[in-house]
Amino acid sequence: MFGKKVTLLEKHYVVGGLNSFYARKGQKFDVGLHALTNYPSPASGKSSPLLKLCRQLRLSVDELKLLPQSSSRITFGEQSLQFTNDFQYFLSQVEQAFPSSMDAFLALLKKMEEFPAYSVDAKEWSTRKILADSGIEPLLGEMLLCPTCYYGSARPNDIDFPTFIMLFDAIFRQGLSRPEEGIRAILDPLTSKLKQLGVDRRMNSPVHKIKTIGNEVSEVVLESGEIIRANHVISTCGIRETESLLNQGCIPSKTVTGNFSIIESIRVFNSHPKKLGWEETVVFFNQSNEFHYDCPDDLVGLESGVICLPDNYGNNSSTSPSKLRVTHPANFSKWSRLSKEQYSNEKEHWESTLLDNALNYLPNGSKIKKKLTEETILLDTFTPTTIKHFTSHENGALYGSPTKRRDGSTQFKNLFLAGTDQGYVGIVGALLGGITVANNQILRAG
Repeated sequence: MFGKKVTLLEKHYVVGGLNSFYARKGQKFDVGLHALTNYPSPASGKSSPLLKLCRQLRLSVDELKLLPQSSSRITFGEQSLQFTNDFQYFLSQVEQAFPSSMDAFLALLKKMEEFPAYSVDAKEWSTRKILADSGIEPLLGEMLLCPTCYYGSARPNDIDFPTFIMLFDAIFRQGLSRPEEGIRAILDPLTSKLKQLGVDRRMNSPVHKIKTIGNEVSEVVLESGEIIRANHVISTCGIRETESLLNQGCIPSKTVTGNFSIIESIRVFNSHPKKLGWEETVVFFNQSNEFHYDCPDDLVGLESGVICLPDNYGNNSSTSPSKLRVTHPANFSKWSRLSKEQYSNEKEHWESTLLDNALNYLPNGSKIKKKLTEETILLDTFTPTTIKHFTSHENGALYGSPTKRRDGSTQFKNLFLAGTDQGYVGIVGALLGGITVANNQILRAG
């Protein structure tokens, strides 16, 4: 938009990375999109990050045709908290479930408002420790960790405080929605804008090496052998993954490799969730009072997870097939060592196990299992090795490395990071993070 000549290199044949799409047997699937956070409600006004993003990219938010969530829930054992896109409702839920914690919770909210979470210099403190010291009941703290970790934490059983604040605001203060056409409603306008602006966008063009001279990147070599020279390079594939492309002899940073990955099973069935008694949009669950969010010892960890019913966004009562998405932590190392036959058998086993577990957290779940199974017309599952294949993230790490670079800087003065390892999470955060890097590191540098 500001006169820079841009070449965009995509490793695969579709755009989007962790938030892409695909079709199978006539059904369209969103890969990562459970929810678009930062719903631009009237209360958020012009300060909504999503509205800010659309202004920056000169896109119309109306074209997204956002469908707000009905309601969602966090369930730990016998205790539940519901939330909608009305923050006052969530506050009333907290007060009802944890009346003795309300004053401490309001003080925590004030501390969060005063903390410079959106600054590139924000200190990455442990949220678990801050919650433990806040005076709120331990169970409330554990429940607050669950949605925020699942929607953006690369740390085991914890999340850094700036990211926690950003996700708390995005999920609870502003709320969840989904474009009527799914992730394509975001990707299609972006790719059209790139074409309109004359961007040289290349699909199936993986990078083989990033060559450097001194403290600068000199050229990018594609796997095809083509050499591209540029004044600036922005990499969105991750810190460790970018470093693996650099010249031999380049000293790697002290970056910790991410280790949190997931399995997700997507079931397509011939009914609407509401006809099964399922009114909610997203359910975050944990078996005990202590939140479990880590690489499991087994192929899959059942202690916690997420259920998403994307057809419960908006007032959709369509008779077309619906989807049930169930997500759990998974062990990349163990999945990657399976033979092809073992992999297929384990997927089939865990698809059934994940459904059984999810039905424990849905109304009348056990009673309608037979009906749901009979109405299932398609089942698809991706594992940590799927994430590794499509993102190149080491260990199939869903959110990359726990070590973030909020300003996008690297050891080379013209090589920058955007995306997951920059630290701005979620679809809206990732796009705003990329804009921040382009503005601060390239355009303002002249």
